[in-house]
Amino acid sequence: MPEYPEYLIAVVFAAGGVVNALLAPHRFSTAVLFCLAVTSAGLGLAARDGAAHPAIATGLAVGAVMLALALGLLLLADGVLLVRRYGPQAALLATGAAGCAVLAVLGLDAVFHAVGGQVLGDLLVAVNAAAGYLTLLFLVFAGYAFVRGRTTPLPETTHVVVLGAGLDGDRPGPLLTRRLERALAVGSARAPDTPRAVFVVSGGQGDDEVRSEADAMADYLRGRGVPADRIVREDRSVNTGQNLRFSAALVDGTAPGHRATVVTSSFHVYRTTLLARRVGVPVHVVGAPTSPAYWPAATLREFAAVLWLDRLPLIGLSLLLAVPVATAIFEH
Repeated sequence: MPEYPEYLIAVVFAAGGVVNALLAPHRFSTAVLFCLAVTSAGLGLAARDGAAHPAIATGLAVGAVMLALALGLLLLADGVLLVRRYGPQAALLATGAAGCAVLAVLGLDAVFHAVGGQVLGDLLVAVNAAAGYLTLLFLVFAGYAFVRGRTTPLPETTHVVVLGAGLDGDRPGPLLTRRLERALAVGSARAPDTPRAVFVVSGGQGDDEVRSEADAMADYLRGRGVPADRIVREDRSVNTGQNLRFSAALVDGTAPGHRATVVTSSFHVYRTTLLARRVGVPVHVVGAPTSPAYWPAATLREFAAVLWLDRLPLIGLSLLLAVPVATAIFEH
């Protein structure tokens, strides 16, 4: 048996990441595999005697603790700030809870070093493996979201699809207003000698809304000077997948050969792109600016949604948790 099976497992994950990067470079599964490789290698380093490279082991441990501490404090502080500003909404409470979870893992580590014990040590190996993997994955996802949120629109855009968001009474809220302003900028970027872009406003009426998001968006665009004949309403959708499918059906039925650009918030671009590929809608997605205070909470929510959308990260977590078990078997 290998002396350190974590290293062998890390090599397998890394090889899978290289193959996946060559075959499908834009898929999130590539990041999943590389994060599994890094976390497995970290477990291998932690499992070694420590005497061979104590400085490296100590440096990595301190770096990991500082990174986790900074992330935990950032999420907790951001959750508190947003709850005080917008009230106790589920997504905002989840941000603070995630920060508390990261800090709790660090607290368990401190207790273990003070108390010791084989059972607690084995438990913490699994907990730290899961926490390290999810932290790395979240940071990589945040990088994906940041880069994808700055995608530029297609110059040949014929239709600008605006995805709905919450209303403030009967008018677009701040998040939706930024999307509409971004859509107007995309539409005005077309060359003067080409037909003006058509705006497709997509969003139904939520249970807590007095009208459909599509109607509110259409009124906003008309108030900004867009003629009514250049606005198409899609007022049935209740989620992003339906936004894309229903809007595509409307555009396909009236304008064959179109080039559509979808406008959403910057943090939402990556998941929207994944959903568009899944439902077979050929669109280009661009992002509208997001308040810096809201960005961490929104990115965390998107991260959870992508984990649910693409089960590979959760499968990877299960495989990673099996590493300590495999290690114990090999050692005994």
